[in-house]
Amino acid sequence: MSGLFLKAVNISISAGWIVAAVSVLRLLMKKAPKWTIVLLWGIVAVRLICPFNIESKISLIPSAETISPEIMTDKTPEINTGISFLNDAVNPFISGSLSPDPSDSASPLQIWIPVFSVVWAAGIAAMLIYAAVSFLRIKRKVATAVLLCDNIFQSESVVSPFVMGLINPKIFLPFDINEQNMEYVIAHERAHISRKDYLLKPLGFLLLAYYWFNPLIWLGYALFCRDIELACDEKVIKELDKAHRADYSQALLTLSINHRVITACPLAFGEVGIKSRVKSVLSYKKPAFWVITTAVIAGAAAAVCLLTSPITRHTKISSELSVFLDGQIAEHHRSSQTGDNFIAIDYEILDVNNSSDETTVYMWVLYSEYSLKNGDICFEEGAHTPTVVTVKRSDTIGHAEKHYELVEYWTPRDGTYYEGDIKAKFPSHLRSDAFDSQKYIDKQQAFCERSAREYYGIAVSDIGGADKPGYQKTQLVK
Repeated sequence: MSGLFLKAVNISISAGWIVAAVSVLRLLMKKAPKWTIVLLWGIVAVRLICPFNIESKISLIPSAETISPEIMTDKTPEINTGISFLNDAVNPFISGSLSPDPSDSASPLQIWIPVFSVVWAAGIAAMLIYAAVSFLRIKRKVATAVLLCDNIFQSESVVSPFVMGLINPKIFLPFDINEQNMEYVIAHERAHISRKDYLLKPLGFLLLAYYWFNPLIWLGYALFCRDIELACDEKVIKELDKAHRADYSQALLTLSINHRVITACPLAFGEVGIKSRVKSVLSYKKPAFWVITTAVIAGAAAAVCLLTSPITRHTKISSELSVFLDGQIAEHHRSSQTGDNFIAIDYEILDVNNSSDETTVYMWVLYSEYSLKNGDICFEEGAHTPTVVTVKRSDTIGHAEKHYELVEYWTPRDGTYYEGDIKAKFPSHLRSDAFDSQKYIDKQQAFCERSAREYYGIAVSDIGGADKPGYQKTQLVK
């Protein structure tokens, strides 16, 4: 259940960004048809329902996976929000207070995340029970309703008109409603039925129940309920003249109810946002064609940018693989002239691709050899090159660690072949880094030089960059 809970948390965080974006867009699209705003909330629903991510360079979501599934067993647990200053502010606290103690049998996160998972499941159950009890109470109240015509019923237990039902939705009216208001109410509730809102609202509530722990999802559901009412109002009044719109507004005020509790059903005529709905009705103007076109294009662009996730790079590897890579790098660069030179190796991982039994590591490798001359280190030779190493993984019998076997050690050819080789070997999202030979060199050289000084017992000066957060230091090969 812990894995399912972490998946839900990651999806809800991504959806939270979309809720924030849609909340801004609905303010910028005030002149657009209200149905286009409801479609924007469909983007949120798709994100909450869809269990997988489509990666894109134009994604506006900062991070597809804020919390790694391996966070419970990580030696230094961290989150990746996709926003550097948030990571820098939160991760020191997480790493400092939630890192596992070697003397303990379980890390704090191995204890707390299962507890949170149980609380999450209990919250879902409570939300669903609340919805079921509410539905049964309303159904009992209208059990004695009298058929007026078609699917329209009247009941003395009904305070305000509403539509309810999933398969055969019915409209329920109070007995004391006057004929003029009844005309507007029936038109409004029929608009709900034609727009399938009696299905959309319960679906929205189910998603709210599943992601109840995220306050942004609550905000999104509340605004969605308001927007479907505005869309229905607009559907009814677009054919009415100014006088009839005023009568419709009066019906809203007359039949409004004080309903502050968020519900899954029913779709009540005067349930939410009466003030904004009246204002919208009285100020309604038929949107121009260019406004509709712009709104549709903006909605499509928002869907593409918000439903895709940023291309994720995996830059962590196991300590066993790190040792194996050190050995392979040294083996492929060491020459017969190395002699007693000190070898320092450092690599910056660009991405890691794991298949069923193989791992491919894309990286910038720095191989350096140093000697001691006249009391100071002397750089003898080295290589700085984009490198791709593919290894085959297998479990070591009787041991927890992995065993690795080299499949391929790749570096680009020199000269005119260099650019073509990189383009052919590196995925498109890594090529800019693979071509940028200066991006990591300063940090890597600083680390290798510092390692050589420590090895030869020479005082280490302050070499910038070597200890920056996120900088990969590998083991030394002597």
